[in-house]
Amino acid sequence: MKTFKKIGFLVLLLLLSLPMLQTIFHGVDEKPLDGAYVPAKKPEVTMKTLFLETAQDSLMTWCTEQTGFRNTMIRLNNQLLYSAFGKISAFGPVKGNDDNTLFEESYIISYTGETYLGKDRVDAITRQLKVVQEILHTKGVTLLPVFVLGKASYYPELIPEKYIYHETNNYKEYLKAFDEQGVEMIDFNRYFCEQKGTETHPIYCNLSAHWTAYAASLAMDSLVHYMESKTQQTQAHALITGFDTTYLMNQDDDLYRMMNLMFPLKHNTIDQPRFSFTEGYKPKVLAISDSYWWTVWAENVALPQNLFSNGGFWFYNKTIYPERSPIQNVESIDYRQEIENQEFVLLVCTEATNHLWPYGFLERYLSDYDRVFLGKQSSQYDAADSLYFTFRSQEIERIIEHIKTIPEWLESVTQQAENKGITLEQSLWDNADYAYRTNIEPKGFVK
Repeated sequence: MKTFKKIGFLVLLLLLSLPMLQTIFHGVDEKPLDGAYVPAKKPEVTMKTLFLETAQDSLMTWCTEQTGFRNTMIRLNNQLLYSAFGKISAFGPVKGNDDNTLFEESYIISYTGETYLGKDRVDAITRQLKVVQEILHTKGVTLLPVFVLGKASYYPELIPEKYIYHETNNYKEYLKAFDEQGVEMIDFNRYFCEQKGTETHPIYCNLSAHWTAYAASLAMDSLVHYMESKTQQTQAHALITGFDTTYLMNQDDDLYRMMNLMFPLKHNTIDQPRFSFTEGYKPKVLAISDSYWWTVWAENVALPQNLFSNGGFWFYNKTIYPERSPIQNVESIDYRQEIENQEFVLLVCTEATNHLWPYGFLERYLSDYDRVFLGKQSSQYDAADSLYFTFRSQEIERIIEHIKTIPEWLESVTQQAENKGITLEQSLWDNADYAYRTNIEPKGFVK
């Protein structure tokens, strides 16, 4: 009995020592954590940081992350909570009503209308979009909003009952505004939802927030046909030559990976298409999108790279792909010129981020355009300038009417007119003009 106790004690001591041994010797190569996790950097300890008490906290955080088998212990904790109570420890993933399908919560709260911007904001964005679409049309560029599929829209019956539904959402209101103001667009969300139940291959993996490569390829094929109607040229096409069902790839299990569990979850069979490409015209195309574009952009799919001569991808209108050296950020380029050098600019709108869409594109383009426009005389206006002049004047008039509804603002404008010795109408116009230029100045966007 004593021998048994000694052996048990030694085993326990060894188990307790394992994290320390791993911390010192790193004998086991641990699987890193998935998700939006940024490892802490080793802090620089100086007299100043010690005095300000910033070194202590940062050093403690760093030391905690160096603990041996920390990742494994986190995964074990997450697995126990999930297996015993169905609790998901990661921020983002949500279990559907069938206990099998995972959602990313941002898609649900967008679908239910929690992120609704309001009619005034949707209308204002749509007005800007319409005039930029018209301006670029005069320059031979097609600006195309593209609404892609959202998992909450596709599986509304699986959304947990705890979520509160609001009267409307951004997607519905954008469709109304686009129709009222004549904005040309493509709506794949509606198409896939209407085709639900008739698809021959899975549109979603139950463990993913993003559509499958097969679903994305259907959308890309439709886009190519749309572009052919514009270019009047036979373009390169992607052909599916077969499928592989033996593996998941890329974003197929992104929500599961975010959960950082010990053991795999069951998933539906995903048909991974194999592609070949026909010869044909390849237009210059730029996609400004969130993570949904990664499905087609990934190296093992690479549809834009094979179908378009440029195939550029600006992730959240910030980071440029393919990477450039040394420039890789839109803040470092001639933004307006880059846009006007395309044949098609796709503003990809997804359910999860439609409250952020189009990711500062309109402000960046309009502010660049406005600076050049203000340096011209009316006799120098081309067709695009004439369109912009009308739009700009109408927007300033809207702001003037808004100023008149705010007593404090109107009083300030009236006082400015008296101080400058100008008419109230001129003071109103000057203030509204300033407000307009401020409104279209890029505010920066960080995801």
